[in-house]
Amino acid sequence: MFSQATAMNPGSDDTTQALRLLLITIAGPNYAGALDNGCLDQQIDRCIGWVRAEVSEAVSLIESCVPHGKPMLAQAQKRLENLEAIRTLEKVTTNHFRALECGEAPSTEKKSGASS
Repeated sequence: MFSQATAMNPGSDDTTQALRLLLITIAGPNYAGALDNGCLDQQIDRCIGWVRAEVSEAVSLIESCVPHGKPMLAQAQKRLENLEAIRTLEKVTTNHFRALECGEAPSTEKKSGASS
């Protein structure tokens, strides 16, 4: 559980732990193996890969007229959407805390190579 002081001023470790909790909740027990090794971004990517395989399997079941293919596809697509959201949050927090460590102001805008 996070303390009130942590909630008011979360650090990098607190944020990573919060994202891990979200990932465990969204991934569910069937994806526990994806969460065994690696850092958070690797775990997220591994889960996304596994869910994409689940989406492919569901599509194959639908093409074979298996009744539970459609619910399986809907569930996998929702899980994939949620995992993509966690990946976005992980990237934002990583960039934020990296900028703070370097003494820079964290940027909320995506840098582009194009000049105006």
